[in-house]
Amino acid sequence: MNNLTDKQARADERGAISIKALLVLVFVGVAAFLVIKLAPVYVEQTRVIHDVTEVARVAAVRGWKEDRINQDIKRIRGEYELPENGISYMAGLDKDKGVQIAISYQRNIDLFVTTYTWKVDRTVVGKDL
Repeated sequence: MNNLTDKQARADERGAISIKALLVLVFVGVAAFLVIKLAPVYVEQTRVIHDVTEVARVAAVRGWKEDRINQDIKRIRGEYELPENGISYMAGLDKDKGVQIAISYQRNIDLFVTTYTWKVDRTVVGKDL
């Protein structure tokens, strides 16, 4: 029989971590890394879509001409450092649908082992009240 208590029997294993705890820590670390890398791109995408939606809505309500709409699109492109064809006014389309602006660009995200391409492809429609 062994008269040692549980703490005395494992005194030399103090500070050891279980495999389950290690895997949980690795998983949490990977998840945090992905959030840190992807969150700024997602926030930028939502801001761009919101700004372009606002331009399309105001342009439809106020009846802006193509030059004025392109001027605001150029401002948004410069603000978010988007490529030249990242946001474009879809001229000549059905006026009953309102002002249509296409958003199409991509961001490359470096994830150490690979590069992920975050694609944004949306058409925003601003309608008159």
